Amino acid sequence: MTKKRLIMLGDSITNGFDGFKDLTNNLSYYLQQLLPNWKIENCGVNAGAIIGNTERDLTFQIESHDFTDYQLATVFFGTNDFAHSDATLTTVAAGLQHNLTRMQKASPQLKIVGILPLPRFDGEMDNQNIEGMGQYTLAELDQRLKSVYQSMDIPVLDWQKVAPNLITINNYRTTLGDQRLHPNAATYRKMAEVLFHFLHNHHLT
Repeated sequence: MTKKRLIMLGDSITNGFDGFKDLTNNLSYYLQQLLPNWKIENCGVNAGAIIGNTERDLTFQIESHDFTDYQLATVFFGTNDFAHSDATLTTVAAGLQHNLTRMQKASPQLKIVGILPLPRFDGEMDNQNIEGMGQYTLAELDQRLKSVYQSMDIPVLDWQKVAPNLITINNYRTTLGDQRLHPNAATYRKMAEVLFHFLHNHHLT
């Protein structure tokens, strides 16, 4: 039996970085255990962003894969655009929409799932309502990215909605490997369970 194929595009959190090292027991590792009939390819790259011109970024990842080889793709970007880029929210949203359109044109049968950024706690503060370099908050980024996905009829996993207690101001010191942004192995496992149920509930697996 030929296995279906899932490609996971994203940044260090897709890759499995815990703030200090790349983990083997990462999001795709635990998701693979839950989806034994699928072959999962983890293409997460540390420091990846929606807007950028390096091999870390979404445009390069889109150009580097043949999406006709896959039945499902997850797109999990945004946190580095918020924290490390002065691109405006409008520019980030347009970049996401452009690249999603390219994926759809390359493979009209491909099912795409958007995943919003995780909460982050730079400076020991919840960053949801703090402006990043581009003069927008993490909450504003979440809403704009969600709007892009929804406008293209792409299901979008919003951690704040489906798993509001996963990472919070009260538990981030124990759920994040660097106590700032990157999950530890136990949290990656919980994330995989959330993603698995999301995919199942949307009839994608």
